[in-house]
Amino acid sequence: MTKQGVLSTHRNVFYAALLNNDLEALSNFYSDDYMLVRPDGSVFSKDEILRDLRESGLTFKSIELTGEEVRIHGDTGILTGESRTVAERLGVLSSAHFRFVAVYVEMGEWIRLVHFQSTPNIK
Repeated sequence: MTKQGVLSTHRNVFYAALLNNDLEALSNFYSDDYMLVRPDGSVFSKDEILRDLRESGLTFKSIELTGEEVRIHGDTGILTGESRTVAERLGVLSSAHFRFVAVYVEMGEWIRLVHFQSTPNIK
């Protein structure tokens, strides 16, 4: 596990899958016990977030990562930063700017996302 590996995985696997609406890639990328905590405090498991993405018609138009910092602890990488997104859900565009924490764990030869949590929008 390296800092560059975490950043590359976050941008080139996670963000790419979101931008391409590739739910199969996300299913393979999220750990089985993946947890998403949204800014409103709602919590989703891997199956719940994949179902939400599939059924809500949520698509990401752009995702920008800034202010990123990675800390490595053994086989775990913790990425913090800011993200700006533009997304569309059921025909309605929205934008968000938030801070986040993403926790990655090396599992064999793969890096998996085990936890993602974001704050309310930054003004």
